[in-house]
Amino acid sequence: MITKSIDFIFKLIKWPVALFLLISIPALLQSYNYFELNSVKVISFAGGAVLYLATMILAGQNISRTMQIISHELTHLLFAYLTFHDAGKVRINPDDSGGEMSVRGGGNWLITLAPYFFPLFSFLYMLLMPGLVMVSDGHFLVYGVFGYFFGYYWGTVLSQVHPEQTDIMKEGYIFSTIFIVGANLYTTGIILAFNNKLWEGVKEYLNLVWRLDIHYWLKAAKLILQYIE
Repeated sequence: MITKSIDFIFKLIKWPVALFLLISIPALLQSYNYFELNSVKVISFAGGAVLYLATMILAGQNISRTMQIISHELTHLLFAYLTFHDAGKVRINPDDSGGEMSVRGGGNWLITLAPYFFPLFSFLYMLLMPGLVMVSDGHFLVYGVFGYFFGYYWGTVLSQVHPEQTDIMKEGYIFSTIFIVGANLYTTGIILAFNNKLWEGVKEYLNLVWRLDIHYWLKAAKLILQYIE
């Protein structure tokens, strides 16, 4: 019963969420000015992301593809549980062409599109990172590893977002495009903010985005009213 209610709610908010993300894009782009891109933390983070790209090339496409598929299906599984769904077994195709996870009861669009905006391994590392920063006194390797995981995430997303992707086809190209672009702008900002000041940085960043959102919404409303008059 609870899963049906949750799926119904997600069905109702599907396009309002897309509209919210769409009109938030200007604020999200401007919010990146919040970051000091020449800091040691950001440079270490960027170095880790570049290192991932190098190891992906050296390790070979088959190895990286297998891990990407595994993280993709695990993210589906996580969001199925978070929305109180009874998920079935996760299956990875032997030829690394993809995978599958069944959700009893049908599921919702958040479960379907979760792997395209949620960096699973980066999030798990975020749970450990405050302790690592404290123990290591903010050693640059801590931030480098964080960047490596985020590079892994972007490598996964870029390799799996394409017109033939069944998840995207299921939710529709228009909605999926708006959601994936908007949600990833949020995700990237949150990751950079966390790299800067941990959870306090995330709080500051989200407050900034909210203020910028209000500014652009009021500006748009003013233009609309002037046009109507």
